[in-house]
Amino acid sequence: MVCAKKAVEKSKQKEYKLRGYRRDDGSFGFRNHILVIPSVHCANKVVENIANAVKFGSKLCTDECKVVFVNHQHGCSQLSYDAAQTKDVLAGNGANPNVYGVLVVGLGCEVIQAKDVAAQIKELAPYKEVEYLTIQECGGNKKTIEKGVSIVKDMLKHALNVKKSDGDLSDLVLGTECGGSDSFSGLSANPALGSACDVVIENGGSVILAETTELIGAEHILACRAKNESIKEQILSTIKGFEQKVIDAKADIRGANPSPGNIEGGLSSIEEKSLGCIYKAGNEPVVAVKEYAKMITDKGLTLMNTPGNDIEQLSGMVAGGCNVCVFTTGRGTPTGSAITPTIKVASNSAVYKNMSDCIDINAGDVIDGKKSIKEIGDEILDFIVELGNGKFTKAEENDQNDFSIWRLATTV
Repeated sequence: MVCAKKAVEKSKQKEYKLRGYRRDDGSFGFRNHILVIPSVHCANKVVENIANAVKFGSKLCTDECKVVFVNHQHGCSQLSYDAAQTKDVLAGNGANPNVYGVLVVGLGCEVIQAKDVAAQIKELAPYKEVEYLTIQECGGNKKTIEKGVSIVKDMLKHALNVKKSDGDLSDLVLGTECGGSDSFSGLSANPALGSACDVVIENGGSVILAETTELIGAEHILACRAKNESIKEQILSTIKGFEQKVIDAKADIRGANPSPGNIEGGLSSIEEKSLGCIYKAGNEPVVAVKEYAKMITDKGLTLMNTPGNDIEQLSGMVAGGCNVCVFTTGRGTPTGSAITPTIKVASNSAVYKNMSDCIDINAGDVIDGKKSIKEIGDEILDFIVELGNGKFTKAEENDQNDFSIWRLATTV
């Protein structure tokens, strides 16, 4: 087969001015949050109580500079390579440029120690304020919460002194995601996002394409866009390797992917879903392939190896430095990150109207003949600009703090 790269007409250059928080390493955040994160699931409730005590008991928080938290079910009884991945995801989320400072809370006897997570965050982002506590050393829940609240309030005071600065599309690490896809996704929302991605890359930014399982059957198309033979082989081995793991497990991917909702929405097979999914990455060359949750270091389009699971994928991209995510959906979803603004784009007008409190942009206007794919792509870019001018996503308004880590092995 001869790979033919589609010629892409460069967009007329419109200037997109961003406003946000320039970090000491040059990275750019739209938000300036304090993150409270557990090293282990045993600390989940304490983490939640610390965050809520400051959020609801202090006047320090603002919409762009507030205390956020996440919970998870990991951190102990994990095999070494699984524990390492969990630690990478926790540290990567803490190092994200949308976060000013981090408090890591542990129990004290877990596999993934709070002090080690804090140290890895500092290694990734030396400029951040990072502290840690353990419940056992503090003497129980109440004392840990008291100390945690004091630490977080101090961080907030410092964060409020950080002034906004200017940025542009070269500062974006744009995560792309599609969830609850339907037969319209590949016709409206995904190509519209692809149009926006092309503009981001043309202007020196970074874009993440993930969801490896949702590229099965379309891997040859993506491989044609590799910048060289090495990247081409990495693309093919990553996607085919994931498929082989399912086969080796003697499992059938059908029913899990495409999901029952995908099928009800008109997608008949994983290949059909993948052919629509790939549109959201636009037309620019693939310049790098990264493993799950690893830092995005290249300008241009990077393939990150993630599951198709929405929240595991989102958490991995945020760990990789994603400072804004655009999430297309044909069935509707409330999903959003506590750390990174997540813009939801509906593929059809019915779901946009039905879930208007969850979805930000209606690409159903393409299906209805009211707007072009490029016009919706421009809306996405304009929305990203407005994130720095006081606009918030529906997921942020709903306090969505979805977080999940891709688990590789059994609990031991």
